Amino acid sequence: MKVLLIGEASGVHRNLKIGLTALGVQCLHMVHNLRPQSRVSDASFAAVYPGVIGGIARNIMPFVTISKLGKYDVINFTNGISSIIGRYTKYYDLPLLRSKTDMLSYYALSCDELGLIRRNNIVPYRPCASCLASDHFSRDCEFEFNKQYEKNLEVAKQYFDFGASSAIEYDNASQAFPGKFSRIQFPIDTQNIKFRPATAGKLVNIVHTPTKRGFKGTDVVIEAIRLLRSRRSDFHFEIVEGLNYDEYLDRVARADIIIDQVHSQSPGINALEMMAAGKIVLTGATNLGKSYFDFTHELPAIDAPPNSNDLAEVLVEALETRTHFPRLAEQGRDYVAKHHNVIKVADLFMSEWRARL
Repeated sequence: MKVLLIGEASGVHRNLKIGLTALGVQCLHMVHNLRPQSRVSDASFAAVYPGVIGGIARNIMPFVTISKLGKYDVINFTNGISSIIGRYTKYYDLPLLRSKTDMLSYYALSCDELGLIRRNNIVPYRPCASCLASDHFSRDCEFEFNKQYEKNLEVAKQYFDFGASSAIEYDNASQAFPGKFSRIQFPIDTQNIKFRPATAGKLVNIVHTPTKRGFKGTDVVIEAIRLLRSRRSDFHFEIVEGLNYDEYLDRVARADIIIDQVHSQSPGINALEMMAAGKIVLTGATNLGKSYFDFTHELPAIDAPPNSNDLAEVLVEALETRTHFPRLAEQGRDYVAKHHNVIKVADLFMSEWRARL
């Protein structure tokens, strides 16, 4: 099988490529443009230029790139359903990409045009308010009702053959794939994540790791830490952000507790990777989130509530029970290795694709 992976979100396609390659798949991973990526990709659809030239490049260059592509059995998208990030030609690439493959596939794992969390009525709370306040949001989120979303659903129904979701937050994307949607967990490359387990020392290192502060709920975390400091001093707190992937791993190596995000129901890539590294992870781990897969009842992560007072209480309990850190570190690593193995996840995709080819 020959597969083209388009797009990137937190290294998901990077990891999926590792699993697919191990299964003997010929795999190419392309991103939208040549901006510095936190994870490795093979090529891009457009170069980055400033100003008007940059806008033209984003809208036109992908068509030239696609025309030079060979034939693929499957083209899988994540973090969007177009190879174009230009404003005027987005989605017009799909007929051309369609001619290059037997199947267009989509993986919902971020707040893109199909997986918009604000469109998901199942989850009891969302990151939308603080995300909007931070100026990092999709155009669809600027308006309470935006017909572009309905158009996006129709585009997906017209061109795509299969869709999958990684968490209950993005399950609303299923409406674009009636009868051809599945649940597939995040792939995590544990082989390249060093095990640096949390320790039960006198001073606990707590680290918050936001990629986007509004989306992750950094304001809630900072206030929770302020409340915690008013009660005790047996911890050190640091916010780590804005680093490339390798620098990031080095900075969090000595962390004991990782606060990932507070507005979620389920752990994302960062939370799972930090579990694989042996950290005590506070993230989305609600009963609703854990109901999405049949194995997530084993999840050893700690739920991080979206309320500063409640989060402070969760941190107090974690500090009081730090003697359990070594055991929880082992459980976290084992959980990720067992359920999020890149080859296992790649095989799930392969099974779904083959059933529809």
